Amino acid sequence: MDAPLIEVRSLKMYFPVGNNILGRRRQLKAVDDVSFDLYPGETFGLVGESGCGKTTVGRSLVRLYHPTGGQILYRGVDIAPLDEKAVMPYRRRMQMIFQDPYASLNPRMTVSSIIAEPMRLQGVAQDAIAARVAELVEQVGLKKDHMNRYPHEFSGGQRQRIGIARALAMHPEFVVCDEPISALDVSIQAQVINMLEELQDSMGMTYLFVSHDLSMVRHISHRVGVMYLGHLVELATVRELYSNMQHPYTQALMSAVPIADPDLAARSQRIVLQGDVPQPIDPPPGCPFASRCRYVKPVCREVLPEMREVAPGHLLACHL
Repeated sequence: MDAPLIEVRSLKMYFPVGNNILGRRRQLKAVDDVSFDLYPGETFGLVGESGCGKTTVGRSLVRLYHPTGGQILYRGVDIAPLDEKAVMPYRRRMQMIFQDPYASLNPRMTVSSIIAEPMRLQGVAQDAIAARVAELVEQVGLKKDHMNRYPHEFSGGQRQRIGIARALAMHPEFVVCDEPISALDVSIQAQVINMLEELQDSMGMTYLFVSHDLSMVRHISHRVGVMYLGHLVELATVRELYSNMQHPYTQALMSAVPIADPDLAARSQRIVLQGDVPQPIDPPPGCPFASRCRYVKPVCREVLPEMREVAPGHLLACHL
């Protein structure tokens, strides 16, 4: 296997949320000690319920957030501690496709200006910018006469194509896809996913695909990581994870996936979790899933489980 393109080691992203009644500083632990590798040309799916820290991981990797702790090794160079000026050259190689195509495009800029903005910031010559914008518009399935229009004149699917073109402007190696289809109609979702796959095949890009749509993650990903309350609880290849899920949270998550076949759906057993999700502000010790786990033991409430390999390439954070 090739050397990793990106190595994430003990990544932490905490947000200050004021002081408690004793005057002690409180922190929201959005991402807490997450580690994984991303390999050239692969799609790594990151799944979990809303608020588990998926998007925060993606934003930290492209340095939209300055991590609280840990390392982000991009081709061996730790970019986590770099300031805004020092990280700018790496922005050529890393980009992000945002979740909401209605909020991520400037309504006062034309399509050509939106796509050209990353190149202007990186100092690309004006004649090269014009040629590249025309190339990208065609590449993502838009028409040349769309270049001088504004975002409000387009549908959600077309707006997301504009966002994808903007992300591809500097020929990136790595792209964070932050739920790129969740705001789109079902009829448009397959078109966008197929386009992302075709672009990956032609350009050899690496994707971090953040989503809560487990069926789509299964379709597009090579490996999948499952997050819960800021922690990575299971990681495996897509075939291994979907056929041999080990963590109780992963099992509950997968049981919630709708099944189209009514006979199979009738025979399937939905795992309904009891209890509430702990607060990410000063969370309790032990396993983050202990308050909702049906197999919980005393050790689970006291000791945080470490990631260990239970099968080749299959990592699990569970005492059981």
